[in-house]
Amino acid sequence: MDRKLLSMASSLISEFIQSVVYDHAIATGLKSCKSDAEIIDYASSQGFLFSMSDWEQYVALDAASLTDLELERIRAVPVEHWSWAFRRTAPWRAMLMDGA
Repeated sequence: MDRKLLSMASSLISEFIQSVVYDHAIATGLKSCKSDAEIIDYASSQGFLFSMSDWEQYVALDAASLTDLELERIRAVPVEHWSWAFRRTAPWRAMLMDGA
């Protein structure tokens, strides 16, 4: 993918992530997402259009900064749990209270 397109996709993903952080209604909608495909569909319904491959790359870069223990804890959460989607990115994880 061309750098300009990658930068645009990353920017849209970042905007979507921030909209979840700052808009309670959008954050509430994220709770029902149980897969990356559902997150992408939800983002699209909110006007943020990006591909699965762009999302996967973004999430992988985020995960690269985590320790093995942190990754284990994230992966241990079942997708049915309301907080699963919030564990996909650092800004969303920061929204979670301890014990969630």
